[in-house]
Amino acid sequence: MKQLIILISFIFLVLPAIAQEDNDQATIRCYYRFSQKKKTGDVFLQDTMTLDIGSQMSRYYDVSRVRRDSAFSSVLTNFDVTRINSVSVFKDVNPDDSNRLLGDTYKNNAYDGISEQIYKNRKNGNIIMLDNNFSEWYKGADPVGVMNWTILPDEAEFLDYSCQKAILQFRGRNYEAWFTTQIPINDGPWKFFGLPGLILKVNDTEGQFIFECIGLEYLDVPYAIEIPKRAYFDCNRKDYIKAMNKKSGGQSININGGDIVISSFMADTSFQHIELD
Repeated sequence: MKQLIILISFIFLVLPAIAQEDNDQATIRCYYRFSQKKKTGDVFLQDTMTLDIGSQMSRYYDVSRVRRDSAFSSVLTNFDVTRINSVSVFKDVNPDDSNRLLGDTYKNNAYDGISEQIYKNRKNGNIIMLDNNFSEWYKGADPVGVMNWTILPDEAEFLDYSCQKAILQFRGRNYEAWFTTQIPINDGPWKFFGLPGLILKVNDTEGQFIFECIGLEYLDVPYAIEIPKRAYFDCNRKDYIKAMNKKSGGQSININGGDIVISSFMADTSFQHIELD
């Protein structure tokens, strides 16, 4: 009975939010190639990130990861719990081991795309970070305020837009960015904003993290920027980072008739955190 309660609780915790609160309407969508280097060697991991930009707010997220998370959740929500005969729960499993189980296995690898979503309010400098660890959702508040950019005379061209260079010290790293006043929007990838034009490229000076715009579109139909309403652990930035550092490497659900095996994978520690302080 206890294991059945665990599964039912997990199902409801990973349900997509059924109620939303509208914050803004996006009229521009930008796509960024995000590259991050592993702690050792010259291996980079790349993801395609989306930035939806509204009049005051933006949402930065991995649209492919959002779709995979939704598909993973639908497996649980559509399962008939009356069919359950047994439930087993395992932690720190090697993802390859789940391939040896009989039945249907549904995986949600934490490092197959970026699960964190960032909501940015450019007017007041407040940033909200959303992420989950297995079945628990966290909402981290980060009142960044003003970013103290230094604009330089250097010029370059990206995506056929004329850009100017700016530099910034932020959370223990030095960054250089290229922004264009041809798109006079005070926004950019990840947490970056505060320049008199859209940031098309930004990287830290050590070459560990690179954000590069690879395309943008003007939306014919505005797209709602929404912070889902669900049960969160509300926390400040440092507590949020601590919680995410304990994040598992993902989960798998194996269904073999009425026998259920829930596994959490070992965490991947081969990447360093972008914020050093």
